[in-house]
Amino acid sequence: MLRTRKLTNESDEKLQVIELYEEAFPPKERMPFDLMLEISQLDNADLCSVYDDDEFVAFYLLIRNENLRYVSFLAVTPAKRGQGYGTKILNYIRENYADYDLILDEEPVDPEAPNIAQREARERFYTRNGFVSTGYIITAYGQDYEILNTGGDFDIEDYFNIFRSIGFNTFRPTVKKTPND
Repeated sequence: MLRTRKLTNESDEKLQVIELYEEAFPPKERMPFDLMLEISQLDNADLCSVYDDDEFVAFYLLIRNENLRYVSFLAVTPAKRGQGYGTKILNYIRENYADYDLILDEEPVDPEAPNIAQREARERFYTRNGFVSTGYIITAYGQDYEILNTGGDFDIEDYFNIFRSIGFNTFRPTVKKTPND
């Protein structure tokens, strides 16, 4: 059975989470881990380690505002990938925030990208889990990300409000519509 525990600076599993974070996300997509911990101390954010019984299997950072729940980071340990844990975690989040749309961003599928297979697999995973394109791609820190959500209507300002709610008041990436919209 899955259970979560809010991560703090004193958490026993902090080093496991850092190791997974560094393995799962390339440097250009990571924020300093201490900043993630600082964000998680806010009332509207949770940095959680995920356990299956007593075994550490994943972590996620979730940021909340009045309209949305933003899954900022989600990673499953290499030994547990492909075993349904990502789906279980998203379902857990969905159940706990049933009245809210979930959003996240991913690298867009680009046939020219060196990691095209990884991007396609990620998109299939999110599609299977009820996420659809919002029609927006943002460029932040030199990297493109497509915004996905689980709901119908999407307001790009709600996305920016998530970042303002954690003190990223000047975060204003370039925004463009996806080629299919």
